[in-house]
Amino acid sequence: MADTHPTPIFDAKVVYVYSDMPSYSRAKKTLELFRDLFREVHFVGTRRHMAWDEYEPDGITCHFNPRVLGSGLGTIPDVARFYGFIRSKLNEIKPDVVVAVNEEYILPFTLGLMKKPPHLVLDLYDSIGMRIAGKGRRLRPLFRAVSMATMLTPDALVEVTEQRLNWHPYKPDVTSVVFNSPPRYPDISPLPGLPEKFLYVAGTLEDKIHGIEPLYAALEQVQDMQVLVTGLPKGKFVESTFLKHPRVTYLGRRPYEEVPRIAAASSGVYMHYNPVRLNYVYGAPNKLYEAMQVGVPVLINREDKISADVLATGFGYVSPFGDADALAADLRMLLSPSDELRAGCKRAQEIFEHEYEWNVMARERYTALFRQLRVNETRV
Repeated sequence: MADTHPTPIFDAKVVYVYSDMPSYSRAKKTLELFRDLFREVHFVGTRRHMAWDEYEPDGITCHFNPRVLGSGLGTIPDVARFYGFIRSKLNEIKPDVVVAVNEEYILPFTLGLMKKPPHLVLDLYDSIGMRIAGKGRRLRPLFRAVSMATMLTPDALVEVTEQRLNWHPYKPDVTSVVFNSPPRYPDISPLPGLPEKFLYVAGTLEDKIHGIEPLYAALEQVQDMQVLVTGLPKGKFVESTFLKHPRVTYLGRRPYEEVPRIAAASSGVYMHYNPVRLNYVYGAPNKLYEAMQVGVPVLINREDKISADVLATGFGYVSPFGDADALAADLRMLLSPSDELRAGCKRAQEIFEHEYEWNVMARERYTALFRQLRVNETRV
């Protein structure tokens, strides 16, 4: 069978470093894009306690750390050992470009533990200056200082929204915003066999973080609304109370390609996040763009700065986090959508096609970034 991949734009070897598996949606999308941009693509990653589907994209050489990396502050020794694995692979591959996800994987270059490649890019999924909560919240000043210090090392920075990019007090001269939006799927028709009206709740669902408690209370007030859930439940309330509600159906963890089709069948997509973490105040999760892609409304909390875009476009309802009465009012409006809401969803779908669709937007922005860095281009 003939090779269908285009001639790469850049005559260079790139290594993508991420502390998880390449099946994670953002990593998967980026790697498949890089496969078309670069002569040679490597992925250096590790397994976490959270098990993702096994996935090794064709045309990409994967190097997996044999150790399992968990999460939280207790993994710091394992992260240090992962540094050793990364260093050994970089010494072996000798890449022209290294793209490292999050500041903790730029830190070894900052400290001189690893030799800086000709081109080093920081790709921020979640900045450690934003995401620290729970037991580590007292260390936030330290992590923010680490974040600022590492910003002096990479040649370029990639963020997921303009608001997040502008939040950083220091950053490299070369920057880009690559939205966490999905590609255009060949089939985004509504998945059959689902209820006529339901709210779609997807992703990781943690107690007191993802707005599950106020949603449960709102459901008690709105008897005609059902809820469909996919993803990973984490927490006693979520697992023992919310998922046991008679109008809540848990579909388990579904293939990512099914997610937009479930969203397309829904009355709306739920996006409430407790603003205890800065990355939830500056949040733009992929479910926002999934809703835009299929033209359905979102329910989002007011504290998330991107809620202003939802209001401006008119494709959803905004209410304060934790306000079950206001959320119940939003659910009632989803059950009887107005003409204004339908028009706003149509506008959002059109905006997605022109500004956010991954295969066009990400390719253009990454290509421009690497050209700014003067990565060697392929001679035709």
